[in-house]
Amino acid sequence: MDVSIILPTKNEEAAIGVVLKKCREVMEKSKLAYEIIVVDNSSDKTPEIAEKFGAKVIKGVEGYGSACLEGFMNSSGKILVFMDADGSYDPRFIPELLKPIVNGEADFVLGSRFRGEIMPDSMPILHKIGNRVLTHLLNRFFGLNLSDAHTGMRAIRRESFEKLRLNCKGMEFATEMIVKAKKSGLRISEIPISYGKRIGKSKLRTFRDGWRHLRFMLLLSPTILFLIPFLILLSSGLALAGYVLFFEPIRTHTLILSAMLIILSVQIFFFGISSKIYAFKLGLSERDRIVSAFMSYSFLEKGLTAGSAMLLFGAILGYAVIKAWIEVGFGKLNEFNIAILSIMFIILGFQTIFSSFFVSAISME
Repeated sequence: MDVSIILPTKNEEAAIGVVLKKCREVMEKSKLAYEIIVVDNSSDKTPEIAEKFGAKVIKGVEGYGSACLEGFMNSSGKILVFMDADGSYDPRFIPELLKPIVNGEADFVLGSRFRGEIMPDSMPILHKIGNRVLTHLLNRFFGLNLSDAHTGMRAIRRESFEKLRLNCKGMEFATEMIVKAKKSGLRISEIPISYGKRIGKSKLRTFRDGWRHLRFMLLLSPTILFLIPFLILLSSGLALAGYVLFFEPIRTHTLILSAMLIILSVQIFFFGISSKIYAFKLGLSERDRIVSAFMSYSFLEKGLTAGSAMLLFGAILGYAVIKAWIEVGFGKLNEFNIAILSIMFIILGFQTIFSSFFVSAISME
């Protein structure tokens, strides 16, 4: 089998017959051995119509990602083509999608609507903006240069798809596929396609589906999600602390704000490190210098030493506060600023100790 065309469907009875007919016409002309697999979760006559057109139908699979994975497991083609079955993607472009793979020029090919032609009234302005923004963020986060990362028409070599070890069950599958393809070193290319008005009612939920893609990208980008906020908060906290300690009389409320920013920054830092290690172990990121440093065998001991030092320093400051309080007969406490620093270092010490244990636990092979 040369090509497996996989169509996830949900209540597409108005479009599925038209799409399958066009797919067959195009593939017959291509002279390639092919199969069409419809993975369905419909409450209408979509599966019955698909069977009449000779497609292999798999019923009762919910979720876009689950449908694509189920289609793959029931396919035998050397090249997999994934395409939405709502009539908006033209099967005439399937040969163009296959050409870079057949010619050995690419492993993974996307059909770009923005490099091709978007028919009038086929894509709402909000979807155009959302696609552009999400594609731009994906490019920036993962070093890509794509024009349409969320296209519903794509082709990939079977062995390349197996290599990706995809897991997402919902709409995030489309983003996961591209990110893992980039991380796996696959050759990714785009070809221009046309995008027409869909047949039937749209299943997309603009804000929910857009957020799911954005959320997934952020979770795969711990440097942006955690480490950049860590640097901003830490530098702000240290700047405030330095200002009130060296350039003006110490103001308690400013020192409290500084301590809060520093404590938050350290917590976010350890969240970021944990996320980077977790992403690496899932195969979603590379083992860079940061990951290597925190996954080293000796990290736990270093973390415990640093945490204990902060605890000890905080305890010494706390002792000075209590001593001064005792000397005034437990009256008015005038050592608020030292007390704030004491509490901050004690919290930082506990944070560092327990976060070191956690990071070391998830680093275990």
